[in-house]
Amino acid sequence: MAGHCKPIDMPRLFELWADHSLSRAQVAGRLGISVAMLYRLMRRHKLPPRPKELKAPVPDPTPEEIAERARECRERHYAQRRAEPDQLTSSKVSQWRRGICQPGGARHA
Repeated sequence: MAGHCKPIDMPRLFELWADHSLSRAQVAGRLGISVAMLYRLMRRHKLPPRPKELKAPVPDPTPEEIAERARECRERHYAQRRAEPDQLTSSKVSQWRRGICQPGGARHA
């Protein structure tokens, strides 16, 4: 029985193709065909192009998430500072006081 394919419900294909909330894979799945077959049908029947499928957008962080991330960054920074030898830290402070460098690597004109 090679060469026989199941008939495609064309009105259903057009209906599903027009529903832009469905991905191409979902359209193919609902028709019971592969995505490759869907593309062949698209070309054969000159279906209009669909909008590009985009990945779901990443939502903006909430103020609470921003505060949590800032807290984590501060904790990591303080842990790194505490791990520095006292000699290095006091050297940096004395250089800053003498105007040789800026705290935290900041450079001001």
